[in-house]
Amino acid sequence: MTGAFDASPNALFETRVAAVGRVSRGFVRLTLHGPQLAHFVAHGPDQRIKLLVPQDGYPAAFAPRAEPVPEREWRATWRDLPDDGRPVLRSYTPSAVRAPEREVDVDVFVHARPGPASRWAAAARVGERLLLSGPDVRRGRPGHGVQWQPGDADSVLIVADEAALPALRGILAALGPGVGGTALVEVDDPADADGLTAPPGVAVTRLPRGGLLPAAEAWTRAHGAAAAAHGPRFYAWVAAESTRVARVRALLVEAGVAAGRVSAQGYWNDRPRPT
Repeated sequence: MTGAFDASPNALFETRVAAVGRVSRGFVRLTLHGPQLAHFVAHGPDQRIKLLVPQDGYPAAFAPRAEPVPEREWRATWRDLPDDGRPVLRSYTPSAVRAPEREVDVDVFVHARPGPASRWAAAARVGERLLLSGPDVRRGRPGHGVQWQPGDADSVLIVADEAALPALRGILAALGPGVGGTALVEVDDPADADGLTAPPGVAVTRLPRGGLLPAAEAWTRAHGAAAAAHGPRFYAWVAAESTRVARVRALLVEAGVAAGRVSAQGYWNDRPRPT
């Protein structure tokens, strides 16, 4: 198959659930293990990977393979499946990668109206098979799947909700000592954000449910013009529910911030989910 995934460094890794635990009321941690994970690598703090969530077990087309399957190949197999047998694709950021132990931790946020991935994770049992697509260290291209690209920015705005907490933790840990800015984080349960820390120059504001957009609007009124004037030394990273992400991005661009200095990703959709 030729197409968009021909050059992808991602591959499909065979894993089993080694442990399941509630790290907070909102998050289930899946510890995944498998020999193939010796070749799995996370290149950036918000590395995007995919879980192929089975609807009722995996179809025969996804029988176990000895080596990770290149993305161009598994995508073709996935597309050819009927809707009622096709695994559901959902994106996550690994919380921890332990290549020597062949383990990856994935923290899954269980939404109030859970989708197929949240439901699967909440009911997952040790020993269950789970296919994970992510970067194979042997394939290079370390920037693939990493949205956090601040360049030489020394001023940042981070806007996120709970679904982005695993990526946010990695980003805050990666900030250099000379970087200042603001992180606006919407969390319904403060315990979900326990241990969230930032360098001294970055102020983290925890917001209740519904507080993210008003806070972003207030920040833009107060600081948008200065952020635009800061040019390439300013960078914004926005990751939350998709409609709110679009609104925050529009606010920043309307204030004069260059579109290329705003990384915006919808991490989920607030719409009725199938039961």
